[in-house]
Amino acid sequence: MTQNGTGQVAVVTGGSSGIGLATAAELVRSGYEVVIVGRDAGKLRSAANRIGGAVHAVAADLATVAGAERVAAEVRDRFGQADLLFANAGRSDAPPILETLEHDYELMMATNVKSVFFVVVKLLPLLRAGASVVVTSSVAEAKGRPGDPLYAASKAAVRSLVRTLALDEAVLSRGVRVNAVTPGCIATPLTAQADPEMQAAIDDYVTGTVPMARWGRPEDVAHAVLFLAGAGASYITGSEIVVDGGLAQI
Repeated sequence: MTQNGTGQVAVVTGGSSGIGLATAAELVRSGYEVVIVGRDAGKLRSAANRIGGAVHAVAADLATVAGAERVAAEVRDRFGQADLLFANAGRSDAPPILETLEHDYELMMATNVKSVFFVVVKLLPLLRAGASVVVTSSVAEAKGRPGDPLYAASKAAVRSLVRTLALDEAVLSRGVRVNAVTPGCIATPLTAQADPEMQAAIDDYVTGTVPMARWGRPEDVAHAVLFLAGAGASYITGSEIVVDGGLAQI
């Protein structure tokens, strides 16, 4: 039995800030024992202190297979099994296309695609029957936008992975469901700008382009993750919930 007494365990990658932090906090409030994963041990400790309760921090670089193996080993040794994997770790800071170097390409794909694939592969044997895998994609997967071809391609790959992983016999035989949450303009540390004029311009773009005329909150995405993790989504797999204020829908 876990510390919270429910026996439910969730693993949240990219759990030290933004959507991952908000989701981890919601999961703890909902009775899960939560493992948050990130590269920066200091940020993870700060996040764990902020969340409080049944949360555990594991520092690992998921852009490497060794990082995914470390997370799997920690979950296996501490809990034995898990009920939810929220593969949320990612980055969006791609340079302009004509300035993109091989290193930039490899870093984006390793963080956004390779990390998702291998954290699922390494944790799958630990997922209980009926467990849920939720992956963070982006409306960029299907919506053309100037300046983001590398990021958009990485998120399109993630959306494809959700479909194909959901059909894989190794997943189906365990009764595991695989879905995506697909955020639009969500206010997180990744979207914050140091330049006030740039921030004002982006805010104007959001209010003028998003039908709901505002930024989304990390908690908006967290609520979708909790739904996909729960019994109410027991007949949903290979799908996505788009949390974008209508940006890519209308």
